[in-house]
Amino acid sequence: MSRTFGNPADYSGRLFDLLAFRGAVPVGQTLLDQTLFGTDASGEVCTGVQMLAQRWLLKFLTISGSMTYLPDEGTDFIGQVRRGELVTESDIEGAFNIAAVEVRTALLNEETDAMNDEERMDSAELLQITLADDSFSLTVEITSLAGTSRKVILPIPYLPIKVGP
Repeated sequence: MSRTFGNPADYSGRLFDLLAFRGAVPVGQTLLDQTLFGTDASGEVCTGVQMLAQRWLLKFLTISGSMTYLPDEGTDFIGQVRRGELVTESDIEGAFNIAAVEVRTALLNEETDAMNDEERMDSAELLQITLADDSFSLTVEITSLAGTSRKVILPIPYLPIKVGP
């Protein structure tokens, strides 16, 4: 079942992407909810700030240099997690801030004036870090140039790779 909130004409001619990440929490009004294949959530699409949040997450979670066809894509954040370099909240916050700047720069370099402001990057703010024995989670608010935002929670397993004895 496809549901529409607001005016679908507001999205006419805009780009959309397949929805890869579910669970982003809207901050403000949600104008469009569209599915292609029914109630099992497969085939959903996204546009606007949800598409921006997805672009941000993909860049943030991709390990820099891990895609040979896009060697400059990604950040070292997950690499630092895997190497066991992020032990304290301070470590995590510092690494997040560096990676968030890298992602913002990459997104701004991809954007054009023809893009809708709801799909263009303004900021990503780390709202909360939650530590557990074998993982941590980040709550991040991603805000578009239009002022719309999405909060996402990133659960990250903390299984550092031990090197040496």
